[in-house]
Amino acid sequence: SSGINAEYGDINNGTFLKVDAYHRISAETVHERTRRVPSGDLDRLYPGRRLFFGRTGGFVKQNVDIFELPQLFAWCSVLEYLHTTSGPGDVHPAIVFEDINKVTYDIHVGGTLHGHIMANIGEYLEPNPCLENMLSMLRDSGKRLFVLTNSPYNFIDSGMTQMIGNHWMELFDVVICLSKKPMFFNDTRRPFRRLSSNNEPTFGQVNDLKKGEVYCEGNVRDLHQFTGWDPCKILYFGDQMFADLAEPVLNQGWHTGAIIRELREELELLNSAACQQRLFLLNELNYLINDVQRFIPHPDAIQLLDQWCTERKKVRHELLDQHPTKFGSIFRTHLTPTLFYRRLSRFAEIYTCDLTNLAHFSPHHYRFTPTRQDLPHEMHCTSQLDICRAKCSWKEAQPWKQCR
Repeated sequence: SSGINAEYGDINNGTFLKVDAYHRISAETVHERTRRVPSGDLDRLYPGRRLFFGRTGGFVKQNVDIFELPQLFAWCSVLEYLHTTSGPGDVHPAIVFEDINKVTYDIHVGGTLHGHIMANIGEYLEPNPCLENMLSMLRDSGKRLFVLTNSPYNFIDSGMTQMIGNHWMELFDVVICLSKKPMFFNDTRRPFRRLSSNNEPTFGQVNDLKKGEVYCEGNVRDLHQFTGWDPCKILYFGDQMFADLAEPVLNQGWHTGAIIRELREELELLNSAACQQRLFLLNELNYLINDVQRFIPHPDAIQLLDQWCTERKKVRHELLDQHPTKFGSIFRTHLTPTLFYRRLSRFAEIYTCDLTNLAHFSPHHYRFTPTRQDLPHEMHCTSQLDICRAKCSWKEAQPWKQCR
């Protein structure tokens, strides 16, 4: 499962890696196929241990949605097989990726994937009464609901019928399929087309969007005009940052929310007792390391600094080993957010692992206020309990105090 949860695949080098918000590579996560790359090889592959996209010639594949996962996994598996059977010098990762990319594109765009899922819909989706209850609650409170998707109608109808039932369209005011996002948001020349009863696009002009009808293609300008909706009052959820969220939030004034499936696993790990103990220890070590440097060059302070840095490195590796994947959290690399999270925070105002989590809030709960995060130049506001705890820990670790 080397390709799973890797944020980026370097096509030329055949590596999988994670990058922080400043493009620094997380050294512990770099893998060549299924093998962790040693430190010496890492410096050779990535001088300065940074990933600069302008220097890669566009040969970096970002894992941005669920369709990328099997593609990266297939690429990793084929590379491992060819490396074992043909030898490392006979295989170029970029050539293998181009073949994998062509096959996965044909399967997806050609309809093979959709056909297989629809024929076995029960293996992929379960009835979801919570979703229906939440949508009904929103409608009853006066909200207007719409579907905007790149998928064909028969695929959407199959999934929604499985989760909600044949009446699912009654919950929505507007249904738009084959929208070709992100083009839907930046190309105003594409008119809406109405689907006929046999799901074929018609040729008549569309001047409004009616409930119970299905439309395809179109553009965001006509959506605003036909519905009369205020762009600043639209909240749109998607699971693909660039196709679903970037354009509407940056250029259209929509509010956006992201569906991040990996978040459920992340929360389960963070809430475990073992993880919380290590995070507590890591925070304590960071506090002590920052404070002890005030007493350098005292030899005892230098010795303690080395010991605590070694202990912190050990705790970091233990936290990484706790994660079910080789790459750890997709949200952070030790002390800094990942590049994925940096982009997520720019394109999505809220994020969740399941849309039905919003059912716990009133339909009139229109503002989610984030916890204020201290900037580096701001004084960290700590509770009195934490201050006392930190002072106690510090007093027990001052062997040079008598020398001052």
